[in-house]
Amino acid sequence: MSATLGWLIAGPFMYLAVAVFAIATLKKVLTIAAMPRHLRWDLYPIAHEGPEGSAFQKAEFWKRPRHYNLACELAEMAEEILLLKRTFLYNRKIWNFSYPMHAGFYLITGWIVLVALGAVAEVASGLKISTASTVFWAQALNAVTVVVGAGGLALGLFGCLGLLWMRYTDEDLRDFSSPVTFLNLYLLIALFGVGLAAWLAEDPSFVLARGYAASLLTLGPVALPPLMTLEALLFGIFLIYLPFSRMLHFAAKYFFYHNIMWDDEPLVSGGGLDKTIVGYLHYKAEWSAPHLKSGGSWLEQATTNPAKPKEEGK
Repeated sequence: MSATLGWLIAGPFMYLAVAVFAIATLKKVLTIAAMPRHLRWDLYPIAHEGPEGSAFQKAEFWKRPRHYNLACELAEMAEEILLLKRTFLYNRKIWNFSYPMHAGFYLITGWIVLVALGAVAEVASGLKISTASTVFWAQALNAVTVVVGAGGLALGLFGCLGLLWMRYTDEDLRDFSSPVTFLNLYLLIALFGVGLAAWLAEDPSFVLARGYAASLLTLGPVALPPLMTLEALLFGIFLIYLPFSRMLHFAAKYFFYHNIMWDDEPLVSGGGLDKTIVGYLHYKAEWSAPHLKSGGSWLEQATTNPAKPKEEGK
């Protein structure tokens, strides 16, 4: 790989990938937030109801103030996000590999933060953070970075390989596994695998990774060794691909829980939900049927008597 190509991948391409990821993800999230309200599941207990579970369990609940327990909601979210609680309870064989994969993502996200903090510390203090550092905080930061980074790469690779194996061997999964599912797994295996190889062969203390992060932060990208350059290429591709893939569920899950599973806002005349629903009644029906007028609003459909079909022989 030429020095020029390596510089393009480590520099301009990485800036482009981060920009595409940030803009596309923000656009997707705003689009989801602006969508009409989803049909609510009304599944109980509701997390923010806390131990009470459901306001409907009380007599004349509509006369009582709404109960909202933020601590209980955050605890439920933490169990689902950090431990994949529902997958563990209802699909244990998937959880055995899905959890290591997700744990790998969480650790690598933490590793990126640690590397960025180390880069800022090196630029600010002039101190080189490595196994040879003589300052305690620098030694501690280096040790934590190595453990978190290596652990994340290993767990992520193990989880992705396990999920790929299950997709090929489990009949219940194979029939429902689309090509894009395999594409996602192969991309993640390459990302975690090359990252692990680069750590073992080129940067065991992540000294080069901190230097690369510092160069990106100071707008002076540097050339990287071959495996690290390949990892930068794969990571950039992953960032660009992520907002347009099913993996965007990391952001969409917020709306699933809060707008579908846990949305128990009461419908009060003149309230926010009432005004929203009234607005939906003015949406136009773009299809037709004997009982429906094409182009008419849903309010018109509900308040107008459709023409009765003619009886046979008349």
